[in-house]
Amino acid sequence: MAGGSESPSVISGRNPVAYSTSDPLALFIIQLLIILCLCRALHIVLRRLYQPTVISEIIGGVLLGPTVLGRWKAFSENVFPKASLTNLNLVANFGLVLFLFIVGLELDPRILKRNLHRSLTISAAGIILPFGLGTAVSYALFKLLMHSDGRFSVFLLFIGVAMGITAFPVLGRILTEKNLLKTTVGMTAMSAAAIDDVVSWCLLALVIALTNNASGLTALWVFLVGAGYSLFVVFAVRPVYIWYLRRNGVLAGRDPKYSVLFVTFVIVLASAYFTDIIGIHAIFGAFIIGAIVPHDGGFAIKVTEKIEDVVQIFFLPIYFTLSGLKTNLSDLSDGTTWGLLVLVCFVAFVGKVVGCTAAARLNRYNWREALTIGFLMNCKGLVEVIVLNIGLDAGVINTKIFTMMVVMALVTTFATAPIVAWIYPPKYHKRLDDAYSVSEESAAEPGAGHPLSVLVVLSRIQQVPALMTLLGYLHHQPEAGAKAAPFANVRRRLYRPLRVFGLRLLEHSGRESAVMHSYEAALQVTSDPVMAMFRAFARVAHMAFHASLSYSDREHFVDSVLDSSQDADAEITVVSAFGRSSSSSSSSSAGDALGKRPARPVAVDADVMAPGWFESMGWGFSTEQQAAFITALFDRAKNHVCVFIDCGLADGGSDSAVPAPSSERDPPLSAGASAKGAACVSVAPDEPAAGDAPLPGVPAAHFADGRRVPTVLVPFFGGPDDRQAVRVAEDLCTHSAVRVVVWRLIRASEPTGRDVVLDEAQYPARPTIPQTPAAAEKRAEAANPWEASLEDAARAASDAAGPADDATSSTADQEERDEDEVFIATHLRPAELPGAEDALAPDPAPDASASPRLAPVASRDAAAAAAAAAAGGGGGDDEAGARGRIRHRITQKLRLGRLGSRTTYDSAGGLDDADDVAPTTTDGVRATRYPNMVVKTTVTATPLQTLLLHARALRAADLILCGRSVRVSRPYFSNAGELEAHRPAGHANTRGERKRALGTSAEYLLGFGTSASLLVIQAAPT
Repeated sequence: MAGGSESPSVISGRNPVAYSTSDPLALFIIQLLIILCLCRALHIVLRRLYQPTVISEIIGGVLLGPTVLGRWKAFSENVFPKASLTNLNLVANFGLVLFLFIVGLELDPRILKRNLHRSLTISAAGIILPFGLGTAVSYALFKLLMHSDGRFSVFLLFIGVAMGITAFPVLGRILTEKNLLKTTVGMTAMSAAAIDDVVSWCLLALVIALTNNASGLTALWVFLVGAGYSLFVVFAVRPVYIWYLRRNGVLAGRDPKYSVLFVTFVIVLASAYFTDIIGIHAIFGAFIIGAIVPHDGGFAIKVTEKIEDVVQIFFLPIYFTLSGLKTNLSDLSDGTTWGLLVLVCFVAFVGKVVGCTAAARLNRYNWREALTIGFLMNCKGLVEVIVLNIGLDAGVINTKIFTMMVVMALVTTFATAPIVAWIYPPKYHKRLDDAYSVSEESAAEPGAGHPLSVLVVLSRIQQVPALMTLLGYLHHQPEAGAKAAPFANVRRRLYRPLRVFGLRLLEHSGRESAVMHSYEAALQVTSDPVMAMFRAFARVAHMAFHASLSYSDREHFVDSVLDSSQDADAEITVVSAFGRSSSSSSSSSAGDALGKRPARPVAVDADVMAPGWFESMGWGFSTEQQAAFITALFDRAKNHVCVFIDCGLADGGSDSAVPAPSSERDPPLSAGASAKGAACVSVAPDEPAAGDAPLPGVPAAHFADGRRVPTVLVPFFGGPDDRQAVRVAEDLCTHSAVRVVVWRLIRASEPTGRDVVLDEAQYPARPTIPQTPAAAEKRAEAANPWEASLEDAARAASDAAGPADDATSSTADQEERDEDEVFIATHLRPAELPGAEDALAPDPAPDASASPRLAPVASRDAAAAAAAAAAGGGGGDDEAGARGRIRHRITQKLRLGRLGSRTTYDSAGGLDDADDVAPTTTDGVRATRYPNMVVKTTVTATPLQTLLLHARALRAADLILCGRSVRVSRPYFSNAGELEAHRPAGHANTRGERKRALGTSAEYLLGFGTSASLLVIQAAPT
């Protein structure tokens, strides 16, 4: 400083909390820190009770005021001295102007038009009855607490307005948090509250005009000038302002420039100044300008996003803390005051709840819905506190009545969320009829079945390409020429037109703009870039598409998905997730898109590959949160649910190219060569190219340009989820550009001598996982540790279980196996495929006169089967006789099923009798009723490890349909025994929480690092 004097600081002895009119900044910062930290700490506690932020801010002010900490003289004189409150009040009122501007922005005229008749009726009843009861109570308050000080007419009008007002911003947040915004009850309450707000602010302007002017004539002039100014803004300012915005392109979705925001806030401040000088209040001018800001192109939301954080974090806590500082609960010191407080609270509840409930009943809402609307409209919140502060500053009420009314506002707001949750639980929610904007549907082909309705849930635009590819596999693409002939009959009989419902689910941030996003979601869906991309794809593909946009907090993500699935009447719900990308470059792009570190690049060694990862679902979930979301969705869903883990499906076509087949070696399959062949592909059944066949014994198929046809693999261990995966594969079969392989893996209870063993002792290094079957066989030449561990586990299980348990388990397992065999025979009609041999376990062709050889059966299982056969009256205990009865039982079920519904493939070379169905319980590859599907059976003691190893041959363009199989625990199709006896390589890369969510097979496929994408399926509960 001048003269060499030291600057004032704590080092030179300055008191850091001393208030100075010349330098009030230091104390202001301390006050601000105390206010913000206390309010945030209270909100962390109260949000568990579903309370809005305003509750914690008011309670924080009460704690800092004369009720609690203000009684400590040192605290009140040093931290909140009266002289410093002037600066706090100035900052708080400026923040209040900005907040009322945001409140005006939230009032979308399109909301007022929804259910206009019902909303007007409910709003009128919610104002008239509370206003009347408030005027009755006002007489007692005026005589007993105001002591007839002031004008009773103004006091009566003010109490009536305070009783009739509804907090529109707080109500919107409660509806969003309770997932009620897209219900008929929530939207009606929102519209009625918006009308209520507008009327209440007009009445409050009249009250302030009467208060600030002793003459009634002057007050009338003030009110008329305010009304004329409002009309001037609507009919003169608004058209010019909209012209300016349209000229700058912001109404077409363009982000507003600084000049646009400058003009907007200049208009806000000028309007606030005008309404203040005419004697109303500055907040009315800001509110009017906010109400005329257009919502086209999301402009109102974008303006809100520019200022809401500063207003919500800094300005509003200061304002409501000042309200708490004015609240002194010690003023409620006698029985009369407490009696009046109870009366005020009773009148507030009765007036709003009874009035709005009665109006809702007149509009044909049931009692539960009507009561919910009544309690929602009773939410007072921060708007009530603002009204009370205006009345206290204007001298309409004194501090005792102010304290009483603040307590009433706290009680009514605090009770809203719990009571609504109790009266109107989710099972009673009625969704809006227009939850989805319906586009034109593609015409169904003649003879097509009922539509396949699929709900696709996603969050980011990076998920769209892979989902398009998946839906393209499900959607029929017509083909012309002779190549289409083998598929025509299948499509005519079995094709189901696809209807896609797209749900973009975004996280609700808790901000005011997020609330605006929520109730404008139905209008934003037409301009959303993700849905626009999907819509363009559906239009080009002639696919029926319906779009929806939803905002929700993480706790209600599952509810949003289930509600949307119910609205769409979806047969299958598909939730998209990011998996490991198919290459290092795509991994980097996926990592950048997620805003995270790129995934580890894939190793270049031909024999090893880095394991795959389940990166993200697009919502910033941790691994535990992802698993919890998936588990909750699977557990609560009423329809079929799929989790689609994309590992590069959309960009996998580039690495599917192989040299074009020569005419000598791989001649194209003609349309009449075989009804079982693939019409659009060329096949080399005798000698598939090395490393190109998707599975041993399954020949590779190629397009005309040499690219390998994408393979859809369905690992079939058994059970309802695997059966549902086969059903989805049937829908894929109508798409001629995919090759479907149903791989039935039957677990042998004894080592077969050709089991695949992937031992951690042989593959200790984490990334060192065999890339090809050849590499695994080369390393497995050492002693096989599997046989001893499997035999030890079998002996331990036999010793632990009694004979009765063994017989029951064996019978149940056999029943499951029979059911799986009947299902495959009924749906796929497998038949012997000449010339196809299983490279993994070559078997001689079965003799037609001999009984089919089933999977090896342990001695205790064979005894149980014989006992069951003897009990059923069958002759003989030998194994062949038992298996012959199984075949007879399957044939009977097939014939009975055909009597009710004839769905067989009846083209040339088709199956005309159930006896022609080949069993799939022995090793081999069999054709099916679908030209592009085969059934491969492998009997092995290590089915999971067999799957893991040969899934390595799949590429990024391939897809695995994997049953979840978590809700069932049958040892027949469970891999628990295999995992208990032996840990395969890649076990360290799995995650226990994901295994509980996705199922064992899916998680081990991810941990083992397959290049193919996964579709994890759970069947609807029966």
